[in-house]
Amino acid sequence: MTHLACVSTDQVVRSDRLMKWKEFMSDHLGRTPDYVKRLESTFIDPLHDSNFQGRLEYGDLGQLRFCRMTASAHRYSRHLSKAIDSLETPRMLILQIAGVSHFEQGQQRSVLAPDEMLLVDCGKPFDVTSTQGCEHFILLFQGAPGQLAPTGDMHLNGRNGLGRMLMHLVSDAYNQYPLLNNHSAGLIGDSITGLLDNALKNKQEEKQLEHDFRFFKQNRLKAYIERHLADRDLTIERIANAEQCSVRSLHRAFQDELGCSVSEYIWQRRLARCAEDLRSREHAHRSLTEIAYAWGYGSSSHFSRHFKSTFGMSPRLFRETASDSRVKSTAA
Repeated sequence: MTHLACVSTDQVVRSDRLMKWKEFMSDHLGRTPDYVKRLESTFIDPLHDSNFQGRLEYGDLGQLRFCRMTASAHRYSRHLSKAIDSLETPRMLILQIAGVSHFEQGQQRSVLAPDEMLLVDCGKPFDVTSTQGCEHFILLFQGAPGQLAPTGDMHLNGRNGLGRMLMHLVSDAYNQYPLLNNHSAGLIGDSITGLLDNALKNKQEEKQLEHDFRFFKQNRLKAYIERHLADRDLTIERIANAEQCSVRSLHRAFQDELGCSVSEYIWQRRLARCAEDLRSREHAHRSLTEIAYAWGYGSSSHFSRHFKSTFGMSPRLFRETASDSRVKSTAA
């Protein structure tokens, strides 16, 4: 029986905190081999002119590395001078507990809200931005669970199904860690690995059901919404009439699959398209109001409130953050 080990920046002088945090992340979380350290360059930027604070609690669940991380608002970028074989580097599962974090790896971009998860390939460069601070559970697997190919969408929902079970299992492992002996810790680690493997396989299998009528219908509804996102008169009744279904069946299709109403889905998609334009160099000349109006918003103040409640920051700060990330990536 043992407690999680802990390191924190609280006992480090402010001028040394960023350098010390890099060491903590490399030595205690990643346990990065020396030959990989020689290939990597890491950048940590505190946001809002704040003094950075971070804390890691770490240990093992059998072969699984386990960590709980809390940190103040910051941007973390990890780059590699050359690619590393995926068999030599771990996969990192990040479970968002609090705050909103923005991840970028190659062409994949993900926004993690609480109770969401993302599988990240540590053999490739990635960037993480947490504008209001963050709290994560982080698990490291050597190689991909279940030999799953490291491609495609690795973003998982932890609010229902296997994802919810996985979130609860990891949280319970953290809360009960002092009571675990080596054998029970190993069994729990194996259970977490197996559950993640199944969740990812289920996610892949869902994509193969496109020819099923129900999914085909849902895809048609989504496609219609996507084509008409910019229309301010895009109503539930209009969608139902166009796709020849009842309003009730339309609501049920979205509630069953996504756990949200049609209206919520429309606004989520509008926000996503606005976020894409805010990130894009091609739209850097356009004002926030122009972008909001182009995707169906009739009020810039409503857009700003809605955007901030979803992404945890204002549209202006979101655009500035994306721009800074591009500059730093280019400079690196």
